[in-house]
Amino acid sequence: MLTEGTEAPAFALPGYHDGEIDEFALDDYVGEDVVVVAFYPMDFSPGCTDELCSLRDIDLLTLMDDVTILGISGDSVHSHRAFAEQNALEFPLLTDSIGEVAEEYGVLHEELDGHLRVPKRALFVVDDRGRVAYAWSTDDPMTQPDLDAVRNAIDAVQDDRTAAERYGRGYQHYTYGRSEFENALGAYDRENWLDAVAAFEEAVAYFDSAGGAFDSARRFAESERVHDAATTARDASDDFRQAAAWFASAAEHRVEGKDGVADEYHEDAQRPHESARQVGELLDPDALVFD
Repeated sequence: MLTEGTEAPAFALPGYHDGEIDEFALDDYVGEDVVVVAFYPMDFSPGCTDELCSLRDIDLLTLMDDVTILGISGDSVHSHRAFAEQNALEFPLLTDSIGEVAEEYGVLHEELDGHLRVPKRALFVVDDRGRVAYAWSTDDPMTQPDLDAVRNAIDAVQDDRTAAERYGRGYQHYTYGRSEFENALGAYDRENWLDAVAAFEEAVAYFDSAGGAFDSARRFAESERVHDAATTARDASDDFRQAAAWFASAAEHRVEGKDGVADEYHEDAQRPHESARQVGELLDPDALVFD
């Protein structure tokens, strides 16, 4: 079995996910997400069903935007489709039909209950640089992994370079959002209500994207400096987003002639707007460059 700290072998396998049959490559996710590679012997066996549904039920996919789970067995993509639909699995299931990938990872059963070259039950957490941060396998198909250990390994993946890259993406979206916000305020002050609504809604979309990137930067940050910069940026982005949403609602109610309601939304928007303005300029991404 691969040991922690070694490079995870790249692979590209056919698979099934969300109604589609496609090819899935580890390289498509490494550098963007922490990847949990979950080998299991076969679809529909009781142990495999317990493992995969337990991975689904801890909500790794929904609670952490920067985590991807890839399930791998030797079954066909059509078997995966039925298995995923029966168990409401939301992550890709890949087909390692001859056990080549399982062998590279050192988790291959040459024979199991009459089936040749099937994966062992195994889990690998692969970090943003493609290294194995956690490795576990068992020869007993009924033994389940320690999911607390998996969560701890995911939480421990930190890298300031990755955090700085995510921060830079957020900064770009934030800058676009600020520009749209100022355009919207101009239209709002001129009482061009429909133009203001459109521009504020565009700003909301940019701040949503910025907030997600800043959250990811905060999650990967090793140092307090990077963590604090990402936290400040996330808070400012949230405040601008909320102000934009409430200004948009105020403008919409002006269009409808509901000035009383519009005044309430206008007043509500003042607090987050002022809070965001007090932050001033965010730290430039170039200040987070590492040698």
